[in-house]
Amino acid sequence: MSHFRRYLVIAAVAFGWSSASLATDVFGITLHAPLNMQECLKRQDAYLSDDHEQCFKLPDSADALPKDGQVIVNVPIQDRPNYMSGTDVVVGLKDGLVVSLSAKTHGTMRDSYDVRWLVEAFGQPQGSAAIQNIPGNHFTSAQTSWSLPDGATVYYNSGEWGPYYGLVRVQLPSASPHQLGVWD
Repeated sequence: MSHFRRYLVIAAVAFGWSSASLATDVFGITLHAPLNMQECLKRQDAYLSDDHEQCFKLPDSADALPKDGQVIVNVPIQDRPNYMSGTDVVVGLKDGLVVSLSAKTHGTMRDSYDVRWLVEAFGQPQGSAAIQNIPGNHFTSAQTSWSLPDGATVYYNSGEWGPYYGLVRVQLPSASPHQLGVWD
């Protein structure tokens, strides 16, 4: 009987590790989990910047972390991937769990580097990056996507807001659909 219990414990631990490893972790934030961090420090109702602390910033009308909606999270330097431009990500919440993460990227001039770093982070995308000429503008935009083992998808568009800023959005199927040109 003791051998049976030992195998049962080993199986339970292995199952726990395998299911935990399916959760996508980006920017030091885990999808499928509650947002577990402190609110950023404030002085005279304005958030103070701190490049070394992960913290959230409440929407103007909120007094507490919303169960459903969005918050901005300051990502510390050590958790910022190479494809990320800036310090903040928009985190989508549903039923108190993280369902989407969006960050700005470096734009169209550095899209080949961003795609390389995204491939490093998420593996090979679905098909190759589509390069599109944007009518009326003088730049091209790289667009691609990934499907992750936990059901999440990754969307990338190097010209989401013109040539200077792109967007990467990691989302679960339960997240609100992405709206082109919106940092959601």
